[in-house]
Amino acid sequence: MARVTPIFLLPICCFTLCDALADEGKPDSERIVERIATAGCHRQDQPAPALVRYVAAKPDLMLWVGDNVYADTENDIEYLKKCHYALAAKPAFQQLREQTTMMATWDDHDFGLNNVGKHYPLKKESKAFFREFWQLEDRISAEQEGVYHSRIFGTGDRAVQVIMLDPRYNRDDEGPESDTLGEAQWKWLEGELAKPATLRLIVSGYQVLLEPGTPWETWAKFPEARQRLYDLIKTKKAEGVIFITGDQHSGEVLRVRDALGYDGIEFMFAGINQEEHHVKSAYRVSPASHAKDAYALIDIHWEDDFQKPDENEGADQPHLVFRVYDAWTDAPELTYRVNFSELKF
Repeated sequence: MARVTPIFLLPICCFTLCDALADEGKPDSERIVERIATAGCHRQDQPAPALVRYVAAKPDLMLWVGDNVYADTENDIEYLKKCHYALAAKPAFQQLREQTTMMATWDDHDFGLNNVGKHYPLKKESKAFFREFWQLEDRISAEQEGVYHSRIFGTGDRAVQVIMLDPRYNRDDEGPESDTLGEAQWKWLEGELAKPATLRLIVSGYQVLLEPGTPWETWAKFPEARQRLYDLIKTKKAEGVIFITGDQHSGEVLRVRDALGYDGIEFMFAGINQEEHHVKSAYRVSPASHAKDAYALIDIHWEDDFQKPDENEGADQPHLVFRVYDAWTDAPELTYRVNFSELKF
């Protein structure tokens, strides 16, 4: 029987908080990211012990990938705000906000309505509040059509680019020629992919690699847009891409051979306090995680010891490891490693 580790709220120690604030004051180019947390599909009206685990894990960066709250409404912006305020009131979220850099995008339920896209009547009001709540006024202009934005942390061979896509604000209804991003966002993404980086984490609220024959949303139901994404990565010679996605209340790794000129790899995790049975996928290359209360981490190992096999530290090459944990037992349900060398043309 697995050992059950008690969950309790961690005090914000002066050392941790002061270190976090000092690091936050550095330019992104001077901040080496080694641990990234991913989170999404959070029911704000239910306990979320996973948030306490994130506090203890001390990630350098936390990515909120969408459905960060469930605020479904057709016309009540105050209800949408109230749902976000419930997240903000959770003590563990407050601690994370103090000690960790956060980046966020949305999916349908925190955008405002299930499976909705560009026709959502409150999309302008929702975007304005999103900028305020996630403190993104300096990164997303008031005029921009959507909440897409990006940052590059580190420099040289330790640079990780995080691209937060918005496949909601300008999204057409599903169809073979339908778009997901809108022309302004496509043009922006082209410029982002031209920037130098060793790793590129492209975040989408719903899955990129999942096949179309599923009840869930997936870029595969927008085949022309998905192929455009693949082709853009190839054209810009953008190496190091991994897709970070959510939507389903489980965790998995999907891998499509040579989709990008190298293998397309997707780390999907959401449902930090929800669970559901995973759907079938021919591209799944990991176990599927199902703990109702769960959290996910990506650990980046930048060091290249591969050329120094005689040292006691061990011979290895740069890589990253994706893990999903049961928040109650702290036992990993999913572990998957990717070498940087696998993400090259």
